[in-house]
Amino acid sequence: MLALSMLISAPRVLRACQLLLALGLTFLTSHAALAAESDGDIVKARIAVFSAKLQDQHPRLLLKPEELSAFKQFATQVLPREGDGGTMLKQLIPAIDGKALPAQPLAVSNGTQEGSQAWREGYNIANDTGNMAWRYALAWQLTGEQRYGREAARWLLHLASWKIDAEVLRTNDELFIQHLRPMIFAYDWAWNALTPEERTTVRAALTARLQLLADRIQPKFSLSRPSAPDNSLSHPLRFISTLGLGGLALYHESSAAPAWLAWSYEYYLRQFPVWGGDAGGWAEGLNYWSTGMTQHLRFLEAMQLLGFDDVLQRPFFRNTAWFASYFQQPYAASSFGDLTNVMAPSPSMAMLVEKFALLLQDPYLYGYAHTLNPRYPSGFSYYEFNAIDTLLQVFRTRRTSLQEIGLKALPASRYFDDIGWVAMHSNFGDKANDIMLGFKSSPYGSASHSFADQNSFVINAFGEPLAISSGYREWYDSPHHKGWTRSTAAKNAILINGEGQPIKSAAARGRITRFVQGEHFTFTTGDAREAYSQQANQALRHVFFVDKRYFVMLDELSAKAPAQFQWLLHARDKMNIDASHNSIGIARNAARLDVQLFWPAPGQLAFKQTDAFTPPVAPGYEQRMPNEWHVSASTLNAARDQAFFSLLYPHRADVSAEDASARSLPASRGFALALTRDGKEDRVYIARQDEQRIRAEGIEIDGAAGWIGKRDEQEAQLVVVAARRLKSNWLSLDADRPLDIDISLKGKIITLDISQPQATTLRVSQATAPRSVTGVNPADWRYDSDNNQIVFDLSPQTRRITITQRESGSLLDFKF
Repeated sequence: MLALSMLISAPRVLRACQLLLALGLTFLTSHAALAAESDGDIVKARIAVFSAKLQDQHPRLLLKPEELSAFKQFATQVLPREGDGGTMLKQLIPAIDGKALPAQPLAVSNGTQEGSQAWREGYNIANDTGNMAWRYALAWQLTGEQRYGREAARWLLHLASWKIDAEVLRTNDELFIQHLRPMIFAYDWAWNALTPEERTTVRAALTARLQLLADRIQPKFSLSRPSAPDNSLSHPLRFISTLGLGGLALYHESSAAPAWLAWSYEYYLRQFPVWGGDAGGWAEGLNYWSTGMTQHLRFLEAMQLLGFDDVLQRPFFRNTAWFASYFQQPYAASSFGDLTNVMAPSPSMAMLVEKFALLLQDPYLYGYAHTLNPRYPSGFSYYEFNAIDTLLQVFRTRRTSLQEIGLKALPASRYFDDIGWVAMHSNFGDKANDIMLGFKSSPYGSASHSFADQNSFVINAFGEPLAISSGYREWYDSPHHKGWTRSTAAKNAILINGEGQPIKSAAARGRITRFVQGEHFTFTTGDAREAYSQQANQALRHVFFVDKRYFVMLDELSAKAPAQFQWLLHARDKMNIDASHNSIGIARNAARLDVQLFWPAPGQLAFKQTDAFTPPVAPGYEQRMPNEWHVSASTLNAARDQAFFSLLYPHRADVSAEDASARSLPASRGFALALTRDGKEDRVYIARQDEQRIRAEGIEIDGAAGWIGKRDEQEAQLVVVAARRLKSNWLSLDADRPLDIDISLKGKIITLDISQPQATTLRVSQATAPRSVTGVNPADWRYDSDNNQIVFDLSPQTRRITITQRESGSLLDFKF
């Protein structure tokens, strides 16, 4: 209510009326805006756009009438003269041999070993039957021969005769979708070969099935608000592409089709995906990214070819191929999410990256696609691009002028902040020499095909998976899959009293709280407290990638009650444990990973190794899913607070370890280690999160981490992370705000690379005035002779400062 004082005078009454009117208009305007953004109005507006531009002609799915002549000439005249092009064409076009039409498969539900086998058999029959219709439709388009058109009609009419109802969709949604998608393509491509009566029959079947699909998936998603991730959305999200393709194929033939197409397109434009965001990540992992994106991209590429490409300009679609590029090594490697224990880059994934390269005209993606896999798909699996997609892709690549570029110019590490995944590389894209660590602390928790693995890591190096995400999936939610593969116990993570994070829970979240990289380092921090909410008040893991050679980790844990803590590591092969030094060795072919725990000290951990799964792989799957090896380093005594300070050093088998040594350094604050290897001498420091202080052997750092690497008497590297202050007997830095600085000392030249510049004052110790300074304006630095330091007034644009010292100013006169 308005205050009574507003009624005292006429002006106040007038102002009160004006206020009420304004409030009413604001409400009405807001209500109208909301109404204008309702799903129904969004769909109507989009239908108007489509109806003005979409021509009533066939084909229109990935092929257009105006390019048919060029496509036919390429496929039937050019391709057969090139290498195995003739073989490809023979594989694509099946013989007309009166092949028996398969009976409709039974819709058996998944969930048991026997049921899963029947469930897979059902969707395989459905997929094969649909693809036969599509292949004959392709043959009709390429040759114009009536016999192929008649055969396409025979298979389409057979598919139309199947009794597909809501129960089939509910019981085996894969059988439903895998017959439907190729059937839609076959109808569109063979449209001119069908009689009016045949079109009516097939169209009626497609319309009824697409309506079932729309009724199933549209209530799960909104065009005007995002959908919270849960365990029921993985398949429905993928199926949106089929609804869109169906709406496009039947646009001028079914009254419901325009709304299906408009709704699907607008969902991709406004809300897609559930499992990621602008950075391009996919929280379910690489397998579900690739198998889903093949479906999504077929629809979006079809729309782009018709002139509707605004979806592909969204940040997610411009970035998502980089998610695959940074996490899928160009060899069988380990990653996060379902079915990515050790995942090889398939021809389908490579073609997916290549498609994005062409659609976005990105030469880097074009190069990496060919690094992943030089071959194209040749089969007809539903979960991958097939041989028809290959023919279309080869046709389109021949028409591009895009040239591939190597990846050296790109950042070696990348943080996908939408899903909380970090990829660290030493030589991105170089199979023989790259060291890669993947780290995860995801806001999507363990929902859907994500696992209970916040703050876990994998390491792949020199062409081999070393520290892996353990476990298999014989079938979805088998005892082994649910009890082991999904669990924290199967990951390179932490257990508290033998317990991990809850599975299938969107609330079991993690988050990346820091990510920074420079020329010689990457540093990230994951906070998994929410994922361990039943057991812990703190669950931090800091990962420091030093000199693109090795990793140093600090785990900070605080339990709700005194507990024992387990630090876990998993590998394909048996590991070598030396409990007297807290060391673990992993060897796989020519690659090695040496792991050493410096804290707790030797004698304070109990090591256990086993190759048993709990629960085991189901009988009959053992050969395809061999046992893996699991090491647990458990604290002997119960405590509320516990830290693990560890070194993980990947190297080649032919690198001698005789000269290598690593030891813990005494530290009154934080943690420190000394490492000598490959002729290089290092010191590495990491602070506790709440302290942000390191005090060790004459070094003081007020910040998150630091590294000193001395190469010889004339060269050294130094890194400080989120630091305000560094003090030593040979170099001191002081800043008003935390900075990430990569410092190179070479002779008389000091180079400071600032990773995340900001406006602040930085003071650098210097005995005498420098000879010269570059990288900042002359007005933005001065030499303070009273305090023997250079004072810089940094701007947010300051990236690199180079200081040239005088003869007597060398800073390399220090000893470790």
